[in-house]
Order: sequence, then structure tokens, then C-alpha cells
Amino acid sequence: MRKQTRPAAISRRRGMHYGLSGAGLAMLGLAGAVGSAAAQEGGVLRVSVNANPSTLDPATGRSGRDYQYLYPIYDTLVAWEPTTLEPRPGLAQSWTYSDDTTLVLELRPGLTFHDGTPLDAEAVKFNLDRNRGDARSNFKVDLSSIDTVEATGPATVTIKLKMADRSLPLILSDRVGMMVSPAAIKAGGGSVDRTPVGAGPWKLVRWDDNAVVLYERNPTYWRQGLPRIDRLEIKVIPEVSTGVRSVIAGENDIVVAVPAIQKPLLDRSGKVKVFANPSLYLFMVYLDFSRPPLNDLRIRQALNLAIDRDVFNKVTLAGLGQPATTLFPKEHWAHDPALTKVLAYDPDRAKALLKEAGNPTVTFTGVAFSDQPSVQRLEVLLEMWRRVGINAKFQNKTVPEGSQTFFFDRKVDSLLAAIPARPDVSIAPFTIFAKGSPYNGGHQEIPGMEAALAATRTGATQAARKVALSQVQRIALEQAVFVPLAFDVSIIALSNKYQGFQPNLLDLPRFDEVAVAG
Repeated sequence: MRKQTRPAAISRRRGMHYGLSGAGLAMLGLAGAVGSAAAQEGGVLRVSVNANPSTLDPATGRSGRDYQYLYPIYDTLVAWEPTTLEPRPGLAQSWTYSDDTTLVLELRPGLTFHDGTPLDAEAVKFNLDRNRGDARSNFKVDLSSIDTVEATGPATVTIKLKMADRSLPLILSDRVGMMVSPAAIKAGGGSVDRTPVGAGPWKLVRWDDNAVVLYERNPTYWRQGLPRIDRLEIKVIPEVSTGVRSVIAGENDIVVAVPAIQKPLLDRSGKVKVFANPSLYLFMVYLDFSRPPLNDLRIRQALNLAIDRDVFNKVTLAGLGQPATTLFPKEHWAHDPALTKVLAYDPDRAKALLKEAGNPTVTFTGVAFSDQPSVQRLEVLLEMWRRVGINAKFQNKTVPEGSQTFFFDRKVDSLLAAIPARPDVSIAPFTIFAKGSPYNGGHQEIPGMEAALAATRTGATQAARKVALSQVQRIALEQAVFVPLAFDVSIIALSNKYQGFQPNLLDLPRFDEVAVAG
């Protein structure tokens, strides 16, 4: 019997399996896009963001901030419902598990890339093989369960798995499912970092570093009537407060990643619609636990125990976020309340551990981002660490530079950043804990972690996956290989002149349905 995983309908109950609990969904208020009046087609949408892209190739990206630049260019094999994260058809109109280790994708007929070349089964095979095998790919771990990929028909892709993996459809809705033109990759000598060609709603016109990325409408886009806007301008404005003022003044039309402290200003302006929702976006400190001084478990534990996360949330997120002691917020089905005390605030124990380690005034290095909210988060952390005898020496850099410095150049011991939410719950743990991931801060295997990670994808039921996810979190917390801080609140502001924006559980904005208000 063939098990069909393409969703036929979305229910509240099924949606909770992918995202938050019923209470969490009620809190989110993500039921629909704003704007019901007839919209005008065409026009320009100007978006303010606070980070330059690291690359426009989904396989080689080094920053979670890249998504807002990638979505206009690329479509994914599988999509997701914004309010539930339930998988839905994308470039693949259906998918089927013919047995536990065989996934078959059926593509939509007649798909093409921006360059006119066919987006067929051979193109999908090329992309998946590249994403899981190319030396420059930073997301190999996402596809580690795949054994082979074959084009078994013009629009049929058969994926043979090494083990059962029920998470794969939603994984194919993330970066590794973004399809790039094979012709463009070959023409670029394997690189499309600055010359991207996808099959998404817009085509790249120009990327001016640290200034603006310009897109124009894809006239052959397969989703009829989309995008609603002809021209998209994503402007790099590092200080979000400047971006907020630019939208209020009418110089830009939408600003994303707004700090909580800026929300009252937006509310008072009367010129914008403000979307404020709980988020799965986790602020955290990545640690290189492979080298001194952070290779000492006691010091890593002390880093965690020194943090008063309630105060951190109140000071840096105006109390609108949620203190984080695990990977998932309390409304999420994968949250395990039994783990919340493992590294809870205990400054006296932190001091005792440092003394036990023979290093009561430990010093380590790090990097944080240079925008004002990141600077504030760092100031709060440094003071909390200072009070227990921890001296941290941090630099401030742009998002791409900071990520490069820690993850790839390995010049510092830590990085204050975040882990963006992902469509499937297993993706984030694999990203930051798997031994082969470049985003594993220690770049080495964590004892017991690989088997626990594998179980998060092989489990046939949500209950089984929750057990595995709890084990992953327990290992990470007991080994103190990261420092969770707080879950962000998603705040996005859209000019009243526009409608159709739909927030989502991942806090990854998409603009293809935004239109000039009628």
C-alpha cells in the first residue's frame, strides 16, 4: 500500500503536530493575510532589512538572514502552510512513500527556470546531489539520510533512503529544496553566489553589496497571478531603528526583524500595520567546545548558569519574548519541561564550577553582530558573566562577517547569534549539533548525539519523535555545548498602502502575495 503524504486539507489538530500547541496557535493570531479589498497589480515594494546576504546560492549560505533574499529567486520542492507548517505541494505536486525507505516526487509539468531551461527530474537530481555532495554545500547534514536520487521519469524523482526518514518532505521545503538552474551552475564553474537563477516569483536584477538587492517579476512564474508586485527592492539598513523610521516616513514600505522596543513607535504612527507574534527564532551563543577554555564542561556550564534569562528577556525584548532554557518554546509540542532546570540561573553554582575548574576568572573570545539590538544583547550578557568572574572579549561585525569569523575561519571561541526556525523540528538540532555540520560550534562529535539525532527523523509518530528530541536536548544541555537565551518576538511593519502580507510561524517573511492596496 502506498502512503500518500501530500496534505489534502489542513486541520487545526494536524497543524499542531508541526508547530505550536493549540494555545500557541491561538496566541499567534496568524489566521490570514491582512487586506481583503481588491488590490492593484504591479508597482514596487521596498523592504528594509538589517543584514547583507552572505550569498545568493542556497547551498553555500552562511547566515540565517539569507532567506529573505532567497525566497524571491527560488521555489522549493515542497512548500509549507504559514500558520501550521503543514507540508503542501510546491514544485512537486505530490510525494509518496512507496515504502519506508523510498520517497517518490512527482513534479508539476512544464516548469522552467528563469533562464528558460527545464526544471525537470534531471534538474532535481542535479540539485539534490549537489546539495548533499558538493564540497561548498553547507547543508549536507539535511540530506544525510539519502542514499541515491534517480530521475525515473521526466517529472518523477525517486529518492532511496539509508533509513526511514519521515522529516524529508519538510526538509525539502528548506534551503536544500530550493532548485537552482543546473545550466547556471555549470556556466559559473560551480558557483552562483552572485549570479543566481531559480524558478521563483522574481529574477535578480542587481546586488549592490551592503546597499540593495533588486528583483524584477518573473513573467513565466508557475503560480498564476503571482507575484502581485512587479519590482522588489530589498535595502540593507543595518540599524533597524533607521529602517523603522524610513517606513513611517514613506521612504520604504516594509521593515522586518523589528526590535521589541520599537513597537510602540510603530503603533503610534498610524501609518503601518504591525504584525507581532511569538516566534521559534532562538537567540543563543554558539560555543567552540573543542579548545581551551571552552573544552572544559564546567566552564561551559558556568556560562549558562550565570544567565538570568528572565532579565535578559525583559531588557532586550521588552518582556515580549520568552526565556529559553531548551530548543523549543513552552507552547511547542517538542518542549520538555523536565529539561528547563538543567542550566537554570544559579550564579553561586557558576562561581563554584569556575573555582573547581581552577579558572575563577576565565577569559574567552567571541563575536557579535554590529546592529544596535545585538550590541544591547551583548552588553547584558557581558555584565551577567562579569558578575560571576567570566571575562569575555567580543568583537562586533556584520552578520556575514561574524558568521565567517566563527564558523569557518574559527578565529574566536564563541558567537552571539541565533538559530532561525526551520520547517521540520529536526533541522535546527541537526544544524547545530550534528558532527558534519559547519554550524556545530565545536566541529566534532558530541557523545551520544548522532544516534539521538537520527531517531528524530526515523520516528513514525510524533510521540516517538518527541522522545528523541528530548534526548537530543538533554545531551546538548548536560554537555552545555550552547547557551540558549530567549525566543524572539516576531515584529514586522507594513505600510498601510499595501496589503496581502501573511506572517508565518518561522518568522521568514515572503512577499509574493503582497500588493498595492485598492
